[in-house]
Amino acid sequence: MNMATRLWWLFPVALALLLTLMSPGCASPERSAPIVLFPPTPSYLPDHRYTLDELVELSLYRNASLDVVRYEAEAAQGLVDQVKALWLPTFRYNFAAIAYDNDLNYKARALNLVSLNVPVTGSYNIVNALSFAQIISTGGKRTSGLKQSKMFAGIKKLEILRQQDQVAFDVANFYHLVCLTRDVDAVLEDTVRRLKVFRQVAANLNQRGSLRASDIDSLQADYFVLQLEQFRVAVHAGMHQAYQALKHYVGVPRDEPLILRSASLAPALSLGDAVSAYMSVAKGFFNRAETQQVNLFTKIREEQVTFAKAEWAPNIVFLGTYSDVQGNNHTILEQVDGLIASFIVDIPIYDPARRGRLREALGLEHASIAFQRQVEELITLEIEVTAVEAQKALAVVLKAGRAKLVAAEHYDATRQAYSRELLPASDVVTAIALDMLAKTQSLQAVFAYHTSQATLKRVTADREAQYGY
Repeated sequence: MNMATRLWWLFPVALALLLTLMSPGCASPERSAPIVLFPPTPSYLPDHRYTLDELVELSLYRNASLDVVRYEAEAAQGLVDQVKALWLPTFRYNFAAIAYDNDLNYKARALNLVSLNVPVTGSYNIVNALSFAQIISTGGKRTSGLKQSKMFAGIKKLEILRQQDQVAFDVANFYHLVCLTRDVDAVLEDTVRRLKVFRQVAANLNQRGSLRASDIDSLQADYFVLQLEQFRVAVHAGMHQAYQALKHYVGVPRDEPLILRSASLAPALSLGDAVSAYMSVAKGFFNRAETQQVNLFTKIREEQVTFAKAEWAPNIVFLGTYSDVQGNNHTILEQVDGLIASFIVDIPIYDPARRGRLREALGLEHASIAFQRQVEELITLEIEVTAVEAQKALAVVLKAGRAKLVAAEHYDATRQAYSRELLPASDVVTAIALDMLAKTQSLQAVFAYHTSQATLKRVTADREAQYGY
C-alpha cells in the first residue's frame, strides 16, 4: 500500500475529528447559553394586585398565541436566509467504502483465440470526492425570490402586531366583564337585602293586624327574592367564566392566583375625551397592521409576475468535482482520480406552460390590487362604525346615569310615602325593582362604553395610550 493510499484513508477520519473539535459542544466545557428570542417577562410578587394596564402588558409576554406568531416570524427569517444562500457556493465531501465478495469481471476474447475473464474491480474500493457548485446567473429569479421572501417575513412580523392588538382587546374585554358581573352581583345583593327587610317589616305589620301590609305583599317580596337569587347564580357563573378567560388571555396558569386591584367598573370619560379619540381615526388607519400586510401581499404578487417573466432568461451554473477511487492493488482501478469542471448554460427554448404561468401571475396581481382596495374599505368602515358606537355608548352612559339618580329618588320618595301611609306596600316593592333595574342598566351602559373604547383602541391600532386603571 503506497503512501497516497494511506493518506486518503486517513482523510475522512481527520475531517470528522476536525468537525468535532469545531463544534460548540466541544469548544468549551460549559454548554452555550440558549438564544433569547423575546424580551423577559415582567416579574410581579405573588400577591400583587394588577391593574388593567399591567394585565395588558403582561399578556404581551405570556400569551401563547403571541408566542406562536413570534416563532413563525422567526421561521420566516430562516426562509430569507435560504434564498440568500443561492448567491453563495456550495461544497460537498463524499466518502464511500465498497466491498465485493468476488471480483466483477467480463469475458474478452483475445485475438479470437483465447477467452479471458478481465476483472473490472477488486474486492474493495474506497471513494473520496469533493464537489463545488456556484450559480452564476438566473436571469433575475434569485432577486425576485429574495424580495418575495423578505416581504413574506415582513407580513409575519406585522402579524405579531395584529395579534398583540387582538390580545390586548380580549384582556380588556374580559377584565371589564369581570368588573361588570361583580358590580351587578353587588346591586343584586343590596336589592335582596332591602327586600328581606321590607318583607320582615310587612310580616310584623300583618301580625299586628295593620292594614298597611298583607300576606300578598310578603309573598310578592318572597317571589322577587327567589327570582333575584336565581339571577345571582347565573351572574356568579358568568363571573367565574370571565375570570378564567381573563387568566387564559393574560397567560396566567390555572393554579396561580390573579388578584385585581379594582374589581369595579371605572367611570366613563368625558365627552371631550371621546371626541379626541374619534379625531385619531385617520391616524389609526395607517397604524393598522392589516393595511401594511395587504400592501406587502400586493407587492409579492407583483414580484411573482417578475419571476414568471424571468423564466425566459437562461440559467448559468459552474460545477466542479474532484474524485479519487482506491482499490486493492487492482491493475485497472488501483487508483483513478481526476478533476471535472463544468460550465452549464440552461436556455429555455420552448415551454408550453410558461405563458400560462405568466397569465396566472398577472391575474393574481390584479386580484391582489382589488383585494387591497376591499380590505382598506372594510377597515375604514370598521373604524367609522366603531367611532360612532363609542359616541353612542357615551351618550347612553349619560342617560343611564341620570335614570339611576331618578330611580333612587323615586325609591326614597316611595319609602317616605309608605311610612306616612300614603301608598300601599306593593309600590315599595315596585320602587325597589325599578331602582335595581336602573342600577344594572347603568352598569351595562358603562360596560358597553368601556368595551367600545377598547374596540376603538384596537381598530385604530392605538398601542401607546393606556387605560389609566
